[in-house]
Amino acid sequence: MLRPFIIPVVFTNETLVAKECARKGFETMHISTAAAGGIPVLKYMYRDAIKKYNSTFYAYSNGDILYTETLIDTLLLMKYSTINLHKPVLIVGQRSNVNNVTEFEGSTFGSITRLAEERGKLFTFWAEDYFITTRSFPWQEIAEVVIGRRAYDNWLVYYARKSKYNVIDATKTILAVHQTTKAGNHEGHGKTNKDFNHHLLVKLYKRVKYNAGITACIEKYTNYDNCVIAVKSRTVSKSCAISF
Repeated sequence: MLRPFIIPVVFTNETLVAKECARKGFETMHISTAAAGGIPVLKYMYRDAIKKYNSTFYAYSNGDILYTETLIDTLLLMKYSTINLHKPVLIVGQRSNVNNVTEFEGSTFGSITRLAEERGKLFTFWAEDYFITTRSFPWQEIAEVVIGRRAYDNWLVYYARKSKYNVIDATKTILAVHQTTKAGNHEGHGKTNKDFNHHLLVKLYKRVKYNAGITACIEKYTNYDNCVIAVKSRTVSKSCAISF
């Protein structure tokens, strides 16, 4: 339903998954670089997607998140706003948790929206499940963090803020519904190699101020202004200060 504005791509090395994706009309790409027992490295997913597709934005999203037209609307705003897209941009946001989403409930934008309004609960500032960047984002400089394990999300926002990139919290205008199952909302914390990213980052940087990488610490955010999406600025807590 997001086409033609957004091309969904599934990264997988499993033949059966690739065939099922093809039947559903999804593009697939091979996982070229993995670590920690086969977990994909985030920066190389972006690198490979950028090589294959010519786009204004590139995004990674956890596979259990449902989106609506609000994702398209927000990105169109960015494309035609005063935000300099030649400078690295990172757009993130919080998700809304909904238990036991049925196939019918997730079948249309309208039903996803109603579902979030009736049963959704906005999750913590600490959890960031999608990362939308521009082509200019310097992924070649990013540490080799892996997806699905803790710490990489807050570190990435912290790194982008410290680098003075355009970092934007889109929580108020992008509806991201997390299909919560029995695994719960902290699934990555119980996985093998759950601390892989933390150990890697501490080795590289000695100390990481993760709390400066939560959505509440992002100075720019999107919101509705007379039914039109706009980018606004806000004052954040002193605890969000970047350490140099």
